[in-house]
Amino acid sequence: MHPRDEETWRAISQGSRAIDWEAWFGSPDGADYLTPAGHAVTARAVAGLTTFFDSRWLPKAVDPSYASGRDSDAFVGLGRAAPALQILNGGEPGAWVDAVRWWAAYGYLEEAGVPGLASVRRDARRDVTLSRFLHTQTQARLALLGAARGYRVELEPAKARGGPGDVRIGPVFIEVVTFAEDQKLKDYEQFRQACRMHLFALDRDGTIYWAGDFPELLDDDDFEAWKRRTEEAAQQCADLGAAVDVLSKAGRRLTVHPGSAPEGTTLTGAAVESDQGRRLLGKVRGKCLKTVGAGTAWIWVEDHSGLFSLPMPFAAMSLAAKTDALADLLAPLLEEHIHVAGIVVSNAARRRLPLPPDEDALRPAGQGFRRGLPLDRVRETIVIPRRILLPEQTALIARMCDAEADALDWALRKLGVPGGVASLLAGPSTTRRVSPLWTP
Repeated sequence: MHPRDEETWRAISQGSRAIDWEAWFGSPDGADYLTPAGHAVTARAVAGLTTFFDSRWLPKAVDPSYASGRDSDAFVGLGRAAPALQILNGGEPGAWVDAVRWWAAYGYLEEAGVPGLASVRRDARRDVTLSRFLHTQTQARLALLGAARGYRVELEPAKARGGPGDVRIGPVFIEVVTFAEDQKLKDYEQFRQACRMHLFALDRDGTIYWAGDFPELLDDDDFEAWKRRTEEAAQQCADLGAAVDVLSKAGRRLTVHPGSAPEGTTLTGAAVESDQGRRLLGKVRGKCLKTVGAGTAWIWVEDHSGLFSLPMPFAAMSLAAKTDALADLLAPLLEEHIHVAGIVVSNAARRRLPLPPDEDALRPAGQGFRRGLPLDRVRETIVIPRRILLPEQTALIARMCDAEADALDWALRKLGVPGGVASLLAGPSTTRRVSPLWTP
C-alpha cells in the first residue's frame, strides 16, 4: 500500500477522518497500474459515485457501529472491495475496473435521462443494506446492457397493479432477485473460525494439540461456557500428560492431547444443512407472485455466492450441467405461473488471469453463457424460458448476455472515454477477447 493510502486509512480507522470515495479508490501516486486517462476517470468516478449515493452513504456502508443493532443484511465489508486495499495477488486493477463499471452504469443512465433512475437512487440512499446495494447494481447493469443493444430502457417501470417493477428493456419486463449465501452457513463458518482462534491461543507453546469436532453453533453464553471447559481441559492435559475430552451440548467430542499433532490430525465441523435449491425456489416464487400485475414478466436472479461458489456442489458442474439442473429445478414454477416468460440466474466472480474461454451451452430447456469481463471477472448466466416460448424476448435476453463483456467499453465511449478500458490501464493485462457479434 502506498504511504499516502496508509496514512489515510489509519486516520479513517482512528476516527479522525470519514471514509469517502477518494480514499476508497486510493491515492493516484499508488495507482501505477493506471494511465493518465485512467487517473482522469478515477476523478470522475469519485465525483459521480459521491453524487449518486451522496456523501453520507459510504461512511454508513462500511461502519460496523452503524450496522450494530440492525438486521444481518447491513453490510460492513464493502471497504474490503476498495482498490486501495487490494494489496495481495495484484487485485488492484480488477477492483478498480469493477468500481468504474458501477460509475459508468450510473453515469450513462444519468446522462441518457433514463426514466426511474431518481427513484432507484433515492432507494439506494435510504436503504443502506447489502441486498439493496446489490439490487441497485443489478438494475443499473441490466439497463445498461439493454441500452447498449439499442433498446429503450426504463427503471422502476409501472405495473397494472401493485408496486413498480425493476427494469423494462424494450418489451421485456424484469423483476430482480438477489440471492446471497445462506446466512446459516456463514454464521457457522464465522463461529468455527472463532473456535479455531481460541484453541490456537491455548496451544501457543506447542505442548498440546486438539483433535475431533468443533461444537455446533452456540449462543454467546454457551460459547463462553465451552471456552472455559476447553481452558480447563488444556490445563489438565498439561498437568497430567493425558488426553482430556470436551463435550458440547449436542455431544460433539473435542479432545486435547499432550505433545505435537501427528500428521493427518483434523478438526471437523458440525454438519449444517442448507438446501440451496429450496431457498432459491422460495425466493423466485415470491417474485413470481409479485409480478402477476405486470402481465408477462421475467425473473432475474443475481447470485452472490448462493449457488455458484464452492463448496456448493452446483459450482463444480459444467455449464451445460448447470443449465440442465436449473431447468429441472425451475420448471414447476414456470408451469405454475403462466405469466412468467422465463427465469435467468447469473453470477460474476473474480478469476485469475488468463480468463477461461467464452462458452455457450445450448440445451433443450435453456441456454448457458460464460463470458470473461474486463479485467478479471467471469460471468455465468443461465436463461430458462418457459416451454411456450416468446422467441423475441428470449432472443433479446440472449443478445444481452452474449455481449456483456463489451458493455463497459460502450458506456465509457458514451461518457467521453473513446479508448475504453484498454486506454485506462497500463501494461499487458488489458488485453481481452472481443465478441464477434458485438455491434457498437
